[in-house]
Amino acid sequence: MTGGLTQLPICPFPPLPWWCAAVDGNVGLDGVENYPKRTFRNRYWIMQSTGPVHVTVPVERRGGRPRPQDQTMRILGEPNRKAWQALKSAYGRAPYFEEMSGELESIFLSGADGLGEWNRSTIAWAAGWLGLAVPLDVSPHEHVIQDHRQAMSTWTRATEEMGIRWSHVWQDRQQDIPYAQLGILDVLLHLGPEAATCIKPIPRNESRRLE
Repeated sequence: MTGGLTQLPICPFPPLPWWCAAVDGNVGLDGVENYPKRTFRNRYWIMQSTGPVHVTVPVERRGGRPRPQDQTMRILGEPNRKAWQALKSAYGRAPYFEEMSGELESIFLSGADGLGEWNRSTIAWAAGWLGLAVPLDVSPHEHVIQDHRQAMSTWTRATEEMGIRWSHVWQDRQQDIPYAQLGILDVLLHLGPEAATCIKPIPRNESRRLE
C-alpha cells in the first residue's frame, strides 16, 4: 500500500484474513471509500448444517451520487430478526453461544441505524473478545483508492495456506468447511477468547503483493 499503510475495508464481522492483515503492521479502516453495492461491506458468511450461507445486511436504496457507509442506512426490523434467528439456528450448539448471545442479540436487534456504524460495532465486539485494538480510520489525506476485493482475495489465500482450523459443530455433516471465509463470529462462538490464537500475521511475501 502507499506509504506502507494497509487500508482495511469496513465490513460486518470480518473473516480471519481481515484480522490477520489487521495485526500485521501499519493499518487503518477505510471509512473514506464510497459504499459499493452488493459486496462484502454488507455481507458475511455463517456455517449451517447444510453448508455456508451468505447473510446480507439490507440497506436503503437511494439515488444520486455515491456515498460513504456512514451515510448508508440499514433497513431495520424484520431483516434484523431473521438474521438473528439464522445465527441462533447455525450456532446455538456452539460452546460460547450462550455466553455471547446477549451481546450479539443487542447488536442485531438494537444496533446502529447506519451501516458504517453497525459494521464498526461488530468489529469492536470481536476485537473485545480477541483482546485486540480496533484500527483507527485512515485520514482523508492518507487515503488511496484501491481494490479491496483483490486484497481480501490475496489475504484469504494466504490464510488458507496457513491451514488454520478449529473444532466445529457441523464438522460431522460438512467435510469442506471454508474456515478462512467465515465471519469472525464462527471462530469466536467456537473458541471464545482462544480464537486470538488463530490470528497470525500474513507472510511478508503475500503482503508485498499488495504494495
